Amino acid sequence: GGEPQRFGSSVAAFHRHNQERLRDWPGAMLATSTHDTKRSEDVRARINVLSEMPDEWRKALTRWSRLNRRKKIDVDGEAAPDRNEEYLLYQTLLGVWPFEPMDATTHATFIERVQGYMIKAIREAKINTSWLNPNNQYDEAVRAFVAAILEDSPNNRFLADFRALAGRVAHFGAWNSLSQTLLKLAAPGVPDIYQGTELWDLSLVDPDNRRPVNFDLRAWWLGEMADLQGSRVELARALVENKADGRIKL
Repeated sequence: GGEPQRFGSSVAAFHRHNQERLRDWPGAMLATSTHDTKRSEDVRARINVLSEMPDEWRKALTRWSRLNRRKKIDVDGEAAPDRNEEYLLYQTLLGVWPFEPMDATTHATFIERVQGYMIKAIREAKINTSWLNPNNQYDEAVRAFVAAILEDSPNNRFLADFRALAGRVAHFGAWNSLSQTLLKLAAPGVPDIYQGTELWDLSLVDPDNRRPVNFDLRAWWLGEMADLQGSRVELARALVENKADGRIKL
């Protein structure tokens, strides 16, 4: 679990835990994403990378906070979003940033997704706004901040700096995700593949995680790989070189 007094566990403990599961709970479900996941498995796999680069992450937070300071809006004498919310936003952006470049339409949709996630998050935190007592002025300030820092313009120094780190986090996060998927498939229990997570799934809490899934594409790619005529080594190399499309996870 998330006990700060205890950092991780040993490999021996991991194997012992698996042996106990195999003996006592061989039919237990192994789930990494569900209908109620706040951040999908691939988003979390990326965010986990930040724990492996704490110095770089801390410096990035300092730079980004400075670059975006003037984009905050004063609400009743306090800057919105607050420091915790701003931290959550940067962390989330690294988790959901697409592998491929976005055009104007997908970029606008992306901003709306992040705005929706942030409003839900800050209302459930119940610090500056809530569902029962919404502070609409504060909510709108946070929405405006998200739109401002994600404005795709040459003058947006934050976005240029952010993209560089996002690329590195996405690269290492992919290997985290593949490792997690392999463990889920091979460990004792019944692996559950939630809707769409056969490929990369960079979704957030509902309704973001309930967008339509292109099952036809997944079936087509699965069929292609099942009917492989060439070398498995060549296939593996091609999947690695094109890992952004998600076939490597499938």
